[in-house]
Amino acid sequence: MLLLSNIFNTNNPDMHQFNDTFIDLINQLKEWDIPKFTFVKSVKLSKISNLSVKEAKQFMENKGCVMFELDHHQIKIERDNLIGFCNSFYTQLNQKYCNDGKINKTLQEMIYELNQWEIRLKRMLCILNPKFNVTDGFNKTTNKSYRLLKGYWINDQNQKKRIFNKNVGITDGSIEHHFERFFKNRGYDVTIYLKLINGFITDLVIEKDGVQEAVEFKLRNKDEFYNQFMSLEMWFRYKDIYVN
Repeated sequence: MLLLSNIFNTNNPDMHQFNDTFIDLINQLKEWDIPKFTFVKSVKLSKISNLSVKEAKQFMENKGCVMFELDHHQIKIERDNLIGFCNSFYTQLNQKYCNDGKINKTLQEMIYELNQWEIRLKRMLCILNPKFNVTDGFNKTTNKSYRLLKGYWINDQNQKKRIFNKNVGITDGSIEHHFERFFKNRGYDVTIYLKLINGFITDLVIEKDGVQEAVEFKLRNKDEFYNQFMSLEMWFRYKDIYVN
């Protein structure tokens, strides 16, 4: 007669784990360089208005501020802090879950929180290594074709989805018009190639909250600009979620 046991074996055989996807993700972030946003320099317009053309050019070159340099440093700090926290959270005992020898969280709750950190790591990777498609769309109203950047982001379900859809200007337009749209989308009034009283011609003059700045283009390659542009857009989205 066959006897069936109702004792459930809770022991699983040891298996060699070839990789750890969470640690792999952390290591990927360590390997990527922090994006540098080098496409424009700016100075207050009042600083160069009374200079000669030669002096204005020299002032822009030597005293001009690399716009969005602060964002570059903020991304580096955030990336490094994120790596340090996630590595500790994942590989060390956590007082949040175990206190006085008692586990006070369910495995489900732990896995849920781990998933949230995985999403955040992947979103940071989107900033460091943005993935996007460059397409053109025709507008029947203006009878013009516009360049569109369609970028991928990690949604709240930990899925990579194409959710960024950015219009950077007329397809066959010069890069100046890409920069013009970039700043207009950030609330600036923009003038292209303004000639000052001293004869100096600015690449752009931007104005917000009564402050006027002269802007000099430091990047002429559209593909390089697109990459920096999408990194910034994703950083702004990340900041809205986690920093601001």
